Amino acid sequence: MRFLAYFANRQFLARVITVMVLFTGAMSLTQLKLQEYPEVTMDTATIETSYPGATAQDIELNITNPLEKELRSVDGIAYFASQSSEGRSLIEVEYLPGEDATVVLRDIQQAVDRVGNLPKDIDAPPVVTQEKTSLLDVYRFGVSLSDSNFDESSLQNYAYQLEKKINSLGGVGTITLAGFNEREFWVKVDPQKARRYQVTFADVSKAIEQHNLSQSGGVVESWSQEQKIVTMTKVTSSEDIASIVIKALDSGQVIRVSDVAEVVDTFARATEMPVINGKPAITFSISSSADVVATIANIQALLDQEAARVGDQFVFATGLDLGQDMSDKFSIVATNGAIGLVLVLLVLSLILQRRVAFWVSVSIPFCVFGVMIILPIFGLNLDSITLAALLLVIGIIVDDSVIIAESIFQEKEAGKKGVEAAVSGTLKVIKPLIASLVTTALVFIPMLFIPGTMGKVVAVIPVTVIAALLFSFIECTLTLPAHLSTAKELEQKKEQEDKFQWLSKRYALLLERCLRYRKTVISIAIAVCVGSGLFVYQLKLDIFPTEAGKYIDVYTEVKAGTPLNKVREAHRKIEQAIASLPESELVSYQMEYGSPVSGGILTLTNYDQRERSAEQIIASLNQNIGEWSEDIFIKFSIDAGGPPPGEPVEIRVLGGTEAERNHAVESVISWLDDYPGVINVNHSESLKDPQLNVVPQYHWLAKYNLTVADLSDALRTSFDGTSVTSTWLGDQEVDIRVVLDEQYRDIDRLSSTKIYTADGQQVPLSRVATIEQIEIPRLIKHYNGEREVTVSASLSDDSISPVALSNELLRDLAGHYSSSVTIDVGGEAESTNETMSGFMVVFPAAMIAIYFVLAVMFNSLVQPLLVMVVIPFAVMASLMALVIHMQPLSLFGLIGVLGMTGVVVNNSLVLINRINELRSMGVHIYAAITEAAVSRLRPIVMTSITTVVGLLPLAYGLGGTDVFMGPMSLTLGYGLLFSLPVVSLVVPALYALCFSRTNVD
Repeated sequence: MRFLAYFANRQFLARVITVMVLFTGAMSLTQLKLQEYPEVTMDTATIETSYPGATAQDIELNITNPLEKELRSVDGIAYFASQSSEGRSLIEVEYLPGEDATVVLRDIQQAVDRVGNLPKDIDAPPVVTQEKTSLLDVYRFGVSLSDSNFDESSLQNYAYQLEKKINSLGGVGTITLAGFNEREFWVKVDPQKARRYQVTFADVSKAIEQHNLSQSGGVVESWSQEQKIVTMTKVTSSEDIASIVIKALDSGQVIRVSDVAEVVDTFARATEMPVINGKPAITFSISSSADVVATIANIQALLDQEAARVGDQFVFATGLDLGQDMSDKFSIVATNGAIGLVLVLLVLSLILQRRVAFWVSVSIPFCVFGVMIILPIFGLNLDSITLAALLLVIGIIVDDSVIIAESIFQEKEAGKKGVEAAVSGTLKVIKPLIASLVTTALVFIPMLFIPGTMGKVVAVIPVTVIAALLFSFIECTLTLPAHLSTAKELEQKKEQEDKFQWLSKRYALLLERCLRYRKTVISIAIAVCVGSGLFVYQLKLDIFPTEAGKYIDVYTEVKAGTPLNKVREAHRKIEQAIASLPESELVSYQMEYGSPVSGGILTLTNYDQRERSAEQIIASLNQNIGEWSEDIFIKFSIDAGGPPPGEPVEIRVLGGTEAERNHAVESVISWLDDYPGVINVNHSESLKDPQLNVVPQYHWLAKYNLTVADLSDALRTSFDGTSVTSTWLGDQEVDIRVVLDEQYRDIDRLSSTKIYTADGQQVPLSRVATIEQIEIPRLIKHYNGEREVTVSASLSDDSISPVALSNELLRDLAGHYSSSVTIDVGGEAESTNETMSGFMVVFPAAMIAIYFVLAVMFNSLVQPLLVMVVIPFAVMASLMALVIHMQPLSLFGLIGVLGMTGVVVNNSLVLINRINELRSMGVHIYAAITEAAVSRLRPIVMTSITTVVGLLPLAYGLGGTDVFMGPMSLTLGYGLLFSLPVVSLVVPALYALCFSRTNVD
């Protein structure tokens, strides 16, 4: 090819290209955003509605059901699942694969807008949100009072001001506050005073609403000027509200709000109590769509300024810092990459000349920085998945460069000089090199079609890999031959003995024996592969392994009806057990207490900085917590760093009557309780809320001309209060809430609560209704509109596969429940099956595509099979590396297997291509096999060794452990290493068996 000679003769141009790629890539790297995950718009949307004070049953009937009815008319929805809980309805909608997310989201919003019979007093209309990875929290911190003597209201006011300051920072997305209660004016009506002045709740509410007014009245003109008319009666303080006139009596006396009620400047009723590092706090959860590290640095700089400004009044504590995680991850990749690069350079120097080894090593930064140039073009940034993909292609990059360098090296050994050796050496392997790059790309392209959110997240891998392959081809054909053409010429063989000669001679003898006994060799290889398969079959499938997990989620339940101020006291010893963890393990902990459900997160140190794994820490916590927590259900789970997979065991019981569902739920729970290694068995309706059910007496309601709605509104206003209007104090909107005075909001006085009739009479509740004590589920779930009860459990035995356990449960319980009830698998098993189903399509598709590319290249239907026969052996070798290291099969382990197939196919491809070339020159088949195999031994060994030593630092965490890239390094490195005898011995034996009709003498 002319362009090869053109660039090989222009060494200066080659060096300029190399420097420009490195420089441009470095500049691009400084502009890339560091993120935890790629920016992905998920195929899901949420519909959230807030209705404070409403029960789960009320939420289900009045909000969730009407919304689900309209959702059924929307095309493009795979399923929708809802949760109705106290004060909140949450519906999650997942789209069908391939649907236009924008169109489906628009149709969902229109369906929600069509719902016209929602309660009038909900806080706000239902909010439809498109789920995105950029909405995930990247930073959490808490603000606490440094001393209990400080006023709690000062903390609330400070948090409001601090939120505004953080919002003004660049890169900050959404901010969610926990423990922050909006400022409100409470008008606490005394019913006895109201009765004395014949004032109703409606009178008080109407007077306040009409008084709180700001309205333009137009413009008045005179001969010299014009003035605008404004009616301004806005209230600005509790005194303003207290002085509002409700009515005037016939005697002339004026009745004001202060005559019948107490007005208090306070905050909304607390529904949660956050605690961070043992101190009550208001916690901030912040997302970012910009550079995570830069955004968090801006926030931390602001907090440092605030800490200096407010002195010792407030304390700031960090709960979650993904910026530090990303910096650690980048440092891990950089450190391990540097160690690997040094090792690669050292290995190449032992086999090749130092100058040749140097230019081969340059291919790694050349391609990596080349990818940095490509990423912004596709709108991608630098995240943990992209970093993993970059690490994945290092082996492929080195492989291509070694092939070119070795071919040029052999041409120089044959006596050719400079540019001639560079061009002829490159031409000899250019055809299989191109085929290798194409087949490697074909391995990864099908990953673009993995379904679900996980498919979108890993879609950056093929883009990154293909970009790296592109720059690898540029480097191998344009710059590397030019660099090597000026390398110091080889000395005469007498003066410098080939460092590889002794190994080549022994390999040739071994190969001759293998060719002679080729059937035995092939049989042994197949037996070893099958034997390995027996071990691999026992390999546990864990898409996101938890061994090196850094975050532990906490979930607790207390007795329903426990007051919020008693909840933390019930968790006191749990906090003590968490706080007693050594500093070498625990960074911080955060709890958000609610009644009856609380949650929290423990942030641990990096895995390589502590002696115990997250599982061992959880076991220790469970042991320390002990029996005293029998009144509390507590569950620890590890956040493995990937998208939430759900519970390890999650079974959905759908449809049927309540009795039929309960029977099926009991059967599932009984089965799980009897299964060894299954713990924390629970179901979604186990928590019951004690409630007072008001049963109307309709004949009495009719007598007083009242309706059930009148009854419900009166009770809601009395006990939860009604927000009648709002006012603005500066930039803060403050609600004015009318509510019954606190001394009358007592359960013992419920029956005597007064209901106002249309003519102003006060009727006690006991006269128009009866009260009964009931219990209803705290959480009501639907799946595609059907009532659902979810049974969940954790696993204490790591050897148990959630998928296998769920399948076994379905088999054993078949026929043991009503036919109108359906039992489905959810949680981790469902997400694992979805991901694996994608790989079951991806891998065969890649293999078929590779086969046809090779068939075209070799013009044969058999020889591509000889090239690809190495794949099953290499796959087994990769998976055996996980077995030996006692690690589960994870998503990134599988991705490492995919990357490894590209390298081993490359080695096998170049070998068979060389055999074909020698045979076309008339060389006898066995001589051709031996000569080709011996000539290819050095590049195959160098490729394998350099890739392995390049990945070893990350596989074993020499420069830091990473939960994603560690398993990938193991499968890629060891798969390539253990496939070395297959490529060098089994493939030649198979070639001889297929294309020789004579025996070897």
